[in-house]
Amino acid sequence: MENALRPVTSVCVLLYGVISSFAPSSPRGQCFTRQSAESQSPQLIPRTREERERIYQNLHRIFLNVEVSDSAGKTVSHLNQSDFSLLQNGQVQKIASFRRSVEQSSREQERAIVVVDSVNNSSSKVTLFRKEITKYLKDGTGLLANPLSIALLSDLGLRFGAPSRDRIALIRTLDELTGKVHTTSCADTIPALVCSIGSVSSSGPCDPNPRLQCLNGLFNSSITALTSLAQEQVDKPGRVIVIWLGRGWPLLNERGFVPDTADVKESFFRNLVTVSNALTEAQITLDAVASSDPLPVSPERVRDSFFYRGAQDDKHVTAASLSLQALAYQSGGLVSTSPKNIASQISRCMADSANYYQLSFDTPPSNNFGEYHSIELKLDRPDLTARTRTLYYAEQ
Repeated sequence: MENALRPVTSVCVLLYGVISSFAPSSPRGQCFTRQSAESQSPQLIPRTREERERIYQNLHRIFLNVEVSDSAGKTVSHLNQSDFSLLQNGQVQKIASFRRSVEQSSREQERAIVVVDSVNNSSSKVTLFRKEITKYLKDGTGLLANPLSIALLSDLGLRFGAPSRDRIALIRTLDELTGKVHTTSCADTIPALVCSIGSVSSSGPCDPNPRLQCLNGLFNSSITALTSLAQEQVDKPGRVIVIWLGRGWPLLNERGFVPDTADVKESFFRNLVTVSNALTEAQITLDAVASSDPLPVSPERVRDSFFYRGAQDDKHVTAASLSLQALAYQSGGLVSTSPKNIASQISRCMADSANYYQLSFDTPPSNNFGEYHSIELKLDRPDLTARTRTLYYAEQ
């Protein structure tokens, strides 16, 4: 993927990383766009009524997986459709379907993925994650309720172990993936800008700050990996819980990055729509565990910030709009900042698949790419809280 940090001749400035989803020379860009098939003559394909209905739903129906808890944090699992009110852009929306998770005849379609992120975390943190995953698996007995996959994000990309319910087999896979992992780090010892804004070397333009280049690379590779993961799950039935371990990727808000140009914002927004829609279509609940770095918003204001509400268009998008924490909140997932008791946090995330509600609603096609729609789910009982996806982007 091309690096968007470039020196200029007038002043030494640095640009936020741009994930190129349309540059044909960028091999990573293929992870962000579906590839067009070769041109062929159109042919009529006869379809049954059921097939037509399924195709329509895939294009126009959004499924919401909803966790409901009381004031003590205890799961509430016996509500009816009439207890829910669904609002889209503040307007009441008809609920097309409703079911409780306990009504399923089979749980095999529900699955989980635990991602060990060695790109954005130190080797000591990766060792801790490995220890805590092992503790989670050893704390229980018998088979897991749902298939689980262990994934590793490293400088070689995202690699998956085979899904399994066998605890011992999963520990073996974890050891194989993370036993000799090489972590990536943007060392704090890298010096600041060689030259600063308004102070250009007489010998010509200065080189970009290696640290900011490194942060830009971590951002790009991380978003590429998450988008690829989500798109691979789109055509697989059932809900997916993705538990991402670690602080997440850089927000690219350090001093030295210049304000985003219109082209940069457009690129950010296109990639935001791509990854957000892939998470929505794949029914992924994204959990951020051990996300210890402080967010640029106070805890009491998180729900009123872009972390919940998202970016409505390319004028309001930033690199932070694509952060792990923002995408997790917007998917209806959990965001934990505690680096302690990670095994218990993993168990808490996995428990989401035990008792939940699934609602769906139909959406009209959009006239524009990335048309923003807010989602709000209200309950008749004020003592209950619902956690689910907070938005979606309609596509043409």
